[in-house]
Amino acid sequence: MLAALRKQNLNEYGKSWTREELSKYMHISPHQLGRLERGNRKYLDTETLQLLADAFNLTALERKELFFAAVGVSEDAIVGLENTQAKAEFENLISTLEKIRAPAFIVDDYADLVAVNMSIMKLYQVNPDYVARGGESYSAFNLLKFIYDETSGYKSAVGAAWENMARRNMNFFRRISLRQRHKPYFNQILSELCRIKKFDLHWHEISRSPSDVDSVYDIFKWHHPAYGPVHLVFTEASLPTRYGNLYLFTYSPMDIETAAVFLEISSEMGGTAFRFAPWPFKPLNEKEDQEDLEEQSN
Repeated sequence: MLAALRKQNLNEYGKSWTREELSKYMHISPHQLGRLERGNRKYLDTETLQLLADAFNLTALERKELFFAAVGVSEDAIVGLENTQAKAEFENLISTLEKIRAPAFIVDDYADLVAVNMSIMKLYQVNPDYVARGGESYSAFNLLKFIYDETSGYKSAVGAAWENMARRNMNFFRRISLRQRHKPYFNQILSELCRIKKFDLHWHEISRSPSDVDSVYDIFKWHHPAYGPVHLVFTEASLPTRYGNLYLFTYSPMDIETAAVFLEISSEMGGTAFRFAPWPFKPLNEKEDQEDLEEQSN
């Protein structure tokens, strides 16, 4: 993970860190840094962790993910041996999603859209052709692909608010994917996403200077082309499983007008949920995921 972060984050000159540059910044030898990256030295002291977080320009919530990873606690230990029925928990979460009478969706640690309800499909005017092309690439059902792809319908639905909303979601993507950065699947979807010029620009801008606030909730306001002014707060709830976290995002209205819009949409669309990206297992990750499960078992 550290090796992936070193290559994916930029130094003050706008270039990826070399092992020599990062070891000098951290006041350790390249050999010591190499041991960290290979996992030969798994537990990091507080000062080393702080220097890594500073070098990678991590936000407060990204630092939390890094520090948590450094502790070395397995996912099974987090959820408890009596609560390892991840698939049952997932089905319960899908059932909850179907009952929510407001726009809502579920993503995983890669920000893949695992499931969405009809209300959010309607709110963002999702292009049916975009959904139909879902099998054409690994990143097809990724939240960031949906936001940055001109053909999804999202950008036209949020209008002038797009830049702010895209940057906030970029921070979310960087944070929740931090412990998956070394996986082949993550590198494949990142490669595909970086082919979108605006995504590539935001990814590297935020890597150099993460000035935007990363939060478990946010407030957005924009003029919807079909419904007029929309003012909402979206909140993030996480469900830890032995395969990583699932995140449920729910939109709540901030005024009477938006509440009326949500009521109209939910009355029209009902409570159906669509399942998109595969979960829990991802293509290209078979070897790494199996090693992670074996390590948890040990």
